[in-house]
Amino acid sequence: MTSKTTRINEPYYHSIEDIIHKKLELLNLKDGEVLVDLGCGDARNLIEACSFAKISCIGYEILPEAIADAHSNITKSGLEDRIEIRTEDFFDVDISTIKVLIIYLTRYALGELSLKLENELPKGARIVTHQFDIPAWKSDREIDYLQKNGQTEKIYLYTKK
Repeated sequence: MTSKTTRINEPYYHSIEDIIHKKLELLNLKDGEVLVDLGCGDARNLIEACSFAKISCIGYEILPEAIADAHSNITKSGLEDRIEIRTEDFFDVDISTIKVLIIYLTRYALGELSLKLENELPKGARIVTHQFDIPAWKSDREIDYLQKNGQTEKIYLYTKK
């Protein structure tokens, strides 16, 4: 389902559940980590992540419809104490302490974000994306994931060097 778009004309799509699950498996989340989602949409990535490990999560989102969906989903899941939604543009936030990151943006947006990730993320930070790669980055792993609906999606795992 597509609704509104961001200031760089990014669509608001809901990630498919089995893709979310596979991306989180690749991240290999550990208890105590903080997972960050840039452009978290309805927060389903973050909600699912809480079932993988005892982590806390921060999602950044600026679209009012997505923010409302995120808060509703977090409340329904009972995870208000583990997931925080920040209504800030992720291009403007400090990402220098982020160690685990999940992103679902188009290649254009990932290209816009690529230099910020390179300049600000700490060495060793883990990033997972799907459908689109991060321009100018070399992934550690790329997998073609066959979804339940029969379609294949590419998932990329990166470590900041």
